[in-house]
Amino acid sequence: MKRPSLDFRHFENFNWIVLASSLALMAIGFVNLFSTSGGEFSGWNSFSRQLVFSGLALVLLAGSIFFDYKILKYVYWPLYFVSIGLVILVKYYGVNVNGATRWLPLFSDSLRFQPSEIMKIATVVALAAYLSSKPSKAGLGLMDLIFPALLVGIPFYVILKQPDMGTALHIALTVIPIFILRKIKTRVLVTIVAVTLAAFSWLFFFGGFNFLLKHEIIRSYHLERYENFLKSDKDPIGKGWQITQAKNAIGSGQVNGRGYMAGSQQKYGFLPAAETDFAFAALAEEWGFVGSVVTLALFLALIWASLSVVDRSRDSFGALLTVGMASLLFFQMIINVGMVTGLLPVVGIPLPFISYGGTSSLMTVACVAIILNVGMRPYKFVGVPLEQNPEIWEKPPVTNLVEEPGFSVRRLLPHDPNEPDHHPAHRFPHMKPWLKHLAPKPWGQRPLEPQEP
Repeated sequence: MKRPSLDFRHFENFNWIVLASSLALMAIGFVNLFSTSGGEFSGWNSFSRQLVFSGLALVLLAGSIFFDYKILKYVYWPLYFVSIGLVILVKYYGVNVNGATRWLPLFSDSLRFQPSEIMKIATVVALAAYLSSKPSKAGLGLMDLIFPALLVGIPFYVILKQPDMGTALHIALTVIPIFILRKIKTRVLVTIVAVTLAAFSWLFFFGGFNFLLKHEIIRSYHLERYENFLKSDKDPIGKGWQITQAKNAIGSGQVNGRGYMAGSQQKYGFLPAAETDFAFAALAEEWGFVGSVVTLALFLALIWASLSVVDRSRDSFGALLTVGMASLLFFQMIINVGMVTGLLPVVGIPLPFISYGGTSSLMTVACVAIILNVGMRPYKFVGVPLEQNPEIWEKPPVTNLVEEPGFSVRRLLPHDPNEPDHHPAHRFPHMKPWLKHLAPKPWGQRPLEPQEP
């Protein structure tokens, strides 16, 4: 395992779009939380807490760039099992907040953290590490999926028993793009789709929900939420209160919004959980359609930039890890916005960067830190390319430039993400990326490997 270090050449590939969109969303979250928390900066309220947690998260993000993301391959088992242990401890030592027991106290009940948020990242890291260690050009077979299914199924079941169906389903959705990127054999994929359709048929047409209720795999209020999603207009002041008020808040914002700190739905207590689960509804009320679109556009920019990191990753672990983190943020955003707008049933999923929550903020920034870390290291920098990697470097003939020697360049081999020393064909080591459009001259230094006359 390498010691922490930072080669500043890695900043040539720093993904500024990922960082800029994340910071912009974080700023929007602060502005929105200041309004929903009462517009006061005094005492240890939710706004001041979020400032502290976000500041700590940014410090950890800055420190994480000194570590190569491959260090996670050495620690993913401890991280995975410790996370599961913490989730199990919630059952015995958890703190109940608004009827839900999902938090563990640190020093007191007022200072707590949510282990299931840590479990999300631990599951993605473990799955990416395991699948990257099992290369298969033909794709994964049925037997190859047994252990990965256990890696996902164990945290899914443990979190579901808290009970926290929203987070459990979030984990299940998050890992789907990882398996897609890793590739699954066609016949196995057809089998999975058939089993999934059979499971849904059993649930909706053959009394599957009654079986799940009897064995306490799901709770009665889960079914109530599903019924409220389908029939929220039939009991708008009862079971459909949350979604009705969220729709009212979003609708009252119209195009430009009611104005900052002028949202009547959340100011007068009609909008439930305006700081946490329904933070997007409060934002839409004050900033309207325009503010909502800007926020969603920043999320899409973050996901798009993250996927560009996947495409340029130098190994399968980095690619799978990045797509997992991007998927985690994407589905969390989709679930929360769908819930608030009435397109999905109500579940306790916060909106990344926007909703209040210490553990959620730390884990969201951790996802961004991992994406940035992978993006900074698409190339393997070496001191003497030809001597240290003789099997992948060669000396070309003298270039057609006037009295310019040739350079050691990468052979024109097909792209293989499983090759850790792979360089795109245009990449000259120790040179600025944009020099691929110019003559291959060194940047402020002598030629790396001059051609002998």
